[in-house]
Amino acid sequence: FCTRSLLHESLDSSLIDKIPGRQNDRKTLLGELNWIFTAVTDTIAWNVLPHDLFRRLFRQDLLVASLFRNFLLAERIMRSANCSPISYPMLPPTHQHHMWDAWDMAAEICLSQLPSLVEDPNAEFQPSSFFTEQLIAFEVWLDHGSEHKKPPEQLPIVLQVLLSQCHRFRALVLLGRFLDMGPWAVDLALSVGIFPYVLKLLQTTTPELRQILVFIWTKILALDKSCQVDLVKDGGHVYFIRFLNSAEAYPEQRAMAAFVLAVIVDGHRRGQEACIEAGLIQVCLKQLHGFTQNEAQTEPLLLQWLCLCLGKLWEDFTEAQTIGLQADVPAICAPLHSEPQPEVYLLSYFIFFPYKWIVFGFLNIDICKIIEAVLFQVRASAVYALATLLDVGFDSFRDGIGGDEECDDVEKNRAEMIIIKSLLNVVSDGSPLVRAEVAVGMWWLCSFIFHMSGLVIA
Repeated sequence: FCTRSLLHESLDSSLIDKIPGRQNDRKTLLGELNWIFTAVTDTIAWNVLPHDLFRRLFRQDLLVASLFRNFLLAERIMRSANCSPISYPMLPPTHQHHMWDAWDMAAEICLSQLPSLVEDPNAEFQPSSFFTEQLIAFEVWLDHGSEHKKPPEQLPIVLQVLLSQCHRFRALVLLGRFLDMGPWAVDLALSVGIFPYVLKLLQTTTPELRQILVFIWTKILALDKSCQVDLVKDGGHVYFIRFLNSAEAYPEQRAMAAFVLAVIVDGHRRGQEACIEAGLIQVCLKQLHGFTQNEAQTEPLLLQWLCLCLGKLWEDFTEAQTIGLQADVPAICAPLHSEPQPEVYLLSYFIFFPYKWIVFGFLNIDICKIIEAVLFQVRASAVYALATLLDVGFDSFRDGIGGDEECDDVEKNRAEMIIIKSLLNVVSDGSPLVRAEVAVGMWWLCSFIFHMSGLVIA
C-alpha cells in the first residue's frame, strides 16, 4: 500500500511494523485501521455476494468471517500483481469495488500520523473521518432512497458504528429512519446482521438510547417473531418491562414496549414464564388501574396493547390466569368496556377470553353493539371476540378443565344465547370477512352441540 500511496515519499516503510495500539482497541491507530478494514470488507461482501451467502460466510462464525475478509484483501493485492486467488466455488470479483478507495483514503489519513506517534508514544491519536462520512452518505440515501432504488451500501458500516459510543446515537436514529421505510428495509437490515448488535445494546443503561431502541425492536418483531426466543434467552424482556413501567416515557412509546412484550409472550411458554417472573402482570395492571382512576384521556394505542399483552401473557397458561385472578383483573379492566374508542372497547374483552367463568359473568348486551360499528374490521373483530367465547367454552368442556361447577348454569346459558343471536343478526352482513367470522363461530357451536349429543348417547 505504501508504494502506491500519496505518502510513499514521506512515509518510511520500516515504520509499518511499528504501528502502535491493539487490534481490539478502536481508540488506537492499529485498532482504528482494523475497525475500518472490517467495515469496508463487510460492505463489499454484502453488496457483491447473495445475501444468504453473505450470512453464511460473514455472520455465522467469527473465524470463517476473518478468513473471507482476508480473502477479499488477498484478491486485491494479488490481482495488482497479475495473480488470481482461487476459491471453490468461485466468488464474484471484488478487487475493483469503489469501497477500496474509501479504505485507501482512511488508511492514508491514519498513517499520516504514524511518524509522530512512533516518535512520541504519548502523542494523542486522531481518528479518521471515515465513519462520519459514511453516516452522512447513509443520511443522503435516506432523503432520496426508496424500496425501488438500489439499497444503501453503507448499511453494514452503520452496524459497525453502533460499536462506537461517540457515533451510536446518530447511527441508531438513522437506522430507525431506515427501518421505518417498510418491511423490506427491516428484511435488509436483518440480512446484514443487525440482530446481535441491537440485542447487545439492550444491556446499555444510557437514557437517550431507550426510546430509539424500543422503536427499532418494534420494527424487528413486527416482521420476525422468531426473535422472541433469543430476546428471552438474553434477558431482553426485562429491558422492555422497565421501559413500560417508566413514567418518563410518552404513552405512544410505552405502547411500542407493550407491543414488543406481547410478541415475546405470544405462543412462547418460556417467554410467558420469564415475563411473569419479572412482574409484567403487575406493571400492566398498574397502568390500567391508573386509567380507571384518571379522568384524563389516555392514549388508546397504549390501552389496546396493554390489553393484548395481558391476554397473550396468560393465553393457555393456567398459572398466569391464577395470578391475574388474585390481582382482581375483572375489577380493574371492567371500566374499559365503556371506553369510547371501539378498538379499546373490543380488546378489553380479549383479556377475559381465558376465563370462561369470568367472561360469562361480565358479558352483557353491550358487547354485541360493536357488531353494528361502521368499520367492517371492527365488526369482524367483534364477531371474532364473541365466537372465541364459544371456542373457549368448548375447549374447556372437552379438556375437562373447569365446567359448569365454576359458572352459574343460568348465567352461562343466557350468555350463550346472546352470542348466538348476535351472530345470527350479522349472518347476512355486507362484508365477506364478517360473514367468514360468523361461519367459524357457528362451526364451534355446532361442534360443541355434537360433542354433547355424543356424551348423552354414550
